Amino acid sequence: MSSLKMIDSSDRLWSKPQLMEHLEQVALLFESKIFQSSGPITLQSQLIWIELIRGVSDLVQQSALAGKRICFTDEVSPLDQHQDITDLLDAMRQSAHIVGPLSPAQEQFTFISPALNQVNGIGWGHFANGLFFACPHPNERAFFIGRDRVYFYRHLMRAYLEAGNHLLLVTMST
Repeated sequence: MSSLKMIDSSDRLWSKPQLMEHLEQVALLFESKIFQSSGPITLQSQLIWIELIRGVSDLVQQSALAGKRICFTDEVSPLDQHQDITDLLDAMRQSAHIVGPLSPAQEQFTFISPALNQVNGIGWGHFANGLFFACPHPNERAFFIGRDRVYFYRHLMRAYLEAGNHLLLVTMST
């Protein structure tokens, strides 16, 4: 899978071609096989997950620049000082630091620091690193970085659709 092309324009709106390309690239990330299976988190799946977080975060930031902050709060924890989904995505993006393996033999070890964990479907308990997790939804996938949790459908897909739709309306009217 090719890497998401980063558009360096955090202070200005993307052009229509830039937006269309970004929407298509993020849509391809959503369709990745890693999000369709319940397999373990690998080096490759972590890289794709980081790309997805960056891509959706960029879209919600662009939407805010275009006059509509994506601000739903469904299952976004204010205890972690996240006002809404835009804040949560930004925090997860900022905390997902890429850490390369020390040697090729260590390639299977954690690539995101703090660790990326996931829960598929209903579950609760503690991860190996001691952090508590919970997912009350049977057909959902929850990703955790530290204590922050983001849902694949309820958060990432919804933010992508809301921001993308708003940005398409803005670019169509200009």
